[in-house]
Amino acid sequence: MKKIFIFLFLLIYANASITISAAANVQYAIDDIIDAFKQKYHIDVKKVISSSGKLAAQIINGAPYDIFLSANMKYPIFLYQKGYAATKPKVYAKGSLVLWTLKDFDLNRWEDSLKIAKSIALPNPKNAPYGKAAMIVLKKKNLLKDIKEKLIFGESVSQTNQYIVSKIADIGFSAKSVVVSPKMKNIGKYIEIDKNLYEPINQGVVVTKYGYKNHKEEALKFYNFLFSKRAKGIFKKYGYVYK
Repeated sequence: MKKIFIFLFLLIYANASITISAAANVQYAIDDIIDAFKQKYHIDVKKVISSSGKLAAQIINGAPYDIFLSANMKYPIFLYQKGYAATKPKVYAKGSLVLWTLKDFDLNRWEDSLKIAKSIALPNPKNAPYGKAAMIVLKKKNLLKDIKEKLIFGESVSQTNQYIVSKIADIGFSAKSVVVSPKMKNIGKYIEIDKNLYEPINQGVVVTKYGYKNHKEEALKFYNFLFSKRAKGIFKKYGYVYK
């Protein structure tokens, strides 16, 4: 009887599956989070990576995402207020902004490097929180007037990274979680931007109304796992902070 129960339990969870939608800056950390979660719960997890704004729009238009990890709190709050999210928005981590290049710039003098560079990439500040943070930095440092014509906007952190790695842009702003990832950590060089120069990048998460209705148990398990000691350790490894 006990063996039959265990078999049925494993069969049920073998078929369980949820879909996580996550902002581009989380694309590397989320793989480790998913692996750790699957080891513990044996629940299959699929992922969709894009800009926070685009993912929020997709959820509004009926995309079957169970969890939404945003790069800010703006979109989770909006989804919750409009009835598209079942849980109140909660900060799962705080992001760090970096300036990254594959070219021979002196990043200890990063302000001068921006003036010398012929092209500068950053995520579109209209819908990407890291791009918004970068624009705040440029304005505070009174650099925007000098470099405005050299800016290249990526749809998301991911597209911005492509501009930097392919050297379409001489230099660019990105997320620390990208440059410290195993895939990228030996590519080029970066400097972390002083957090006093931009507003905290509070990254929020919600369980969607779809997820709560269709995969409530599995979705809530993943949601709660994001705040576990194991998950926090993974986020910290990728440069996220909690202060």
